[in-house]
Amino acid sequence: MPTADINGTEIYYETHGSGFPLVFVHGGYGGLGTGAAPSNPDWLDQFTDDFEVILYDRRSSGRSGFPEGEHTMEQFATDVAELLKHLGHERAHVWGTSAGGPITIQFGLSYPQMAASLVVTDTAPWLTEDEEIKARLRERIAVLEADGGDAAYAARRESGTVGLQLFAASRPAADEAEKQQREERAAAIRAQLAAIPREVRIAKYAGELRTYGAYVDWDATPTFGSLAMPVLVIYGTGDTVFPNVDWASLAAGHDQITYREYPGAEHGITGAHPEALDEIRDFVRQHTPAMAG
Repeated sequence: MPTADINGTEIYYETHGSGFPLVFVHGGYGGLGTGAAPSNPDWLDQFTDDFEVILYDRRSSGRSGFPEGEHTMEQFATDVAELLKHLGHERAHVWGTSAGGPITIQFGLSYPQMAASLVVTDTAPWLTEDEEIKARLRERIAVLEADGGDAAYAARRESGTVGLQLFAASRPAADEAEKQQREERAAAIRAQLAAIPREVRIAKYAGELRTYGAYVDWDATPTFGSLAMPVLVIYGTGDTVFPNVDWASLAAGHDQITYREYPGAEHGITGAHPEALDEIRDFVRQHTPAMAG
């Protein structure tokens, strides 16, 4: 398995195809559950003829390291930059989905010279506008920082989970197939957790909280319009993970930002709407530097 010491953390990565590099920043908030090793995206084969697709597990996710200490959005963006340098690339397209969207935006703000274009899907320029969720996260992160992973994990059992609900959308399942898909996903998560020793679960939960710590007070609303490279935003107005994001206003008046709205679409647009993949592929092709082979 290819790994590299990136920005002080062992990062797992894979490369597929050939051409100008396209980095995919996966979703989830690390640790338990959404921190399981991300599977290769269904769209992978549609991009490998034109691009070298770089997949990696973010710090405190999947097969990468779970470092102790504070996690920041700048740190996550630097991980992308350093991984590109490790692979010998000076520039790349960067596509972030869900929780990978903020990292992609921060990458564009921090490393504009390295971003040929950005694509952000199923995401928001902040974690949540729900102050109660953020307050509970800060409280749990404070337990981790003050008393350690055991205490934070015990608080999870005593006071419940904190953070965004990523597995069950607030709307009812559209049909029996979707209902079964949700049930199977939840069962797979439970089986995965049951097979992990307690001390590993504690360490991974600490990684999840540290990851949330990078997001809880991060907000790109004031700076999003200053991104200098071409940006494609794809968002479904029925998204129940990141609801009611006014991307249209954030994109308005900025020629470098293209906004595509999918009315009523839920979280996970590219899986339900193949035409969204066509838009992404056309966008990155259009903005691939001419000198790229």
